[in-house]
Amino acid sequence: MAFCRFIVWVSAFLFVGQVLAVEQAATPIIIPKMTSYDINHEDYYFSKLLDLALSKTLSTYGPYEIQEPVNWTADKRLRIALSKGEIDVLWSTTSAELEQEMLPIKISLLKEMNNYRVLIIRPEDQTAFSQVKNLKDLRKFRGGMNSQWVDAMVMEQNQLPQIYAVGYGKFFKMLAAKRFDYFSRGIYQVQTEVNFYPELKLAIERDLLLHYNNEFYFFVQKENAALASRIESGLKIALEDGSFDQLFNSIPRYQWALDELKNGARRVIDLSSPASSSEMPR
Repeated sequence: MAFCRFIVWVSAFLFVGQVLAVEQAATPIIIPKMTSYDINHEDYYFSKLLDLALSKTLSTYGPYEIQEPVNWTADKRLRIALSKGEIDVLWSTTSAELEQEMLPIKISLLKEMNNYRVLIIRPEDQTAFSQVKNLKDLRKFRGGMNSQWVDAMVMEQNQLPQIYAVGYGKFFKMLAAKRFDYFSRGIYQVQTEVNFYPELKLAIERDLLLHYNNEFYFFVQKENAALASRIESGLKIALEDGSFDQLFNSIPRYQWALDELKNGARRVIDLSSPASSSEMPR
């Protein structure tokens, strides 16, 4: 009899252990390989925001574990990695093309801040840029742009001459070498980026502000509606309880950008974009 009770006890123990193991198993969520964990780097913010959204849905979707792949990829290769299931989620400026390829979670990760861009220039050219009053004037200058970025389509649509290349860091050196006249960057990016290469002695242009619809979303595979639903639910909860704003406002360069927008001293040049209007601006 005692032996039978022992067998029942062991069976019950193993069953409970199996249940706990199932309950504690974390779903892996693979994100793009991080390039920086600095608080001012956008990878840090987007990964922390994703973590925040996932944490808000533990009771409904269960535990998770954010993982990174071994290799770093960007731009088109990153989208290919998502389509192959090598990563589960990425963050990007949206476009009609991207929304056909992937499933967007349509909650703006940067609010309206990504709709505004400022220019990085050579300091000696500030006087010339101060004379720019409208889009027609800006067309007299050449910008530098990654051909794989969504913004490249915006520049082309607005007939703004650009020197196109693939990459990122090379554009600062190309600007200093006078290959083009300005490098257009998100207002939330420029404050730290201008100091990436102090030896190049680049500067933030003081007078202009480009504006066009440029929403920034999380994207998942088209077939992964469950993950999309979880991220969307978590973001909505974070917006409602204030934790989204708390994270957003903790990024120093975001605060610089918001202060720059509130200051209202810059001349705004409105650009049309594929997501906003087919009508060409003045």
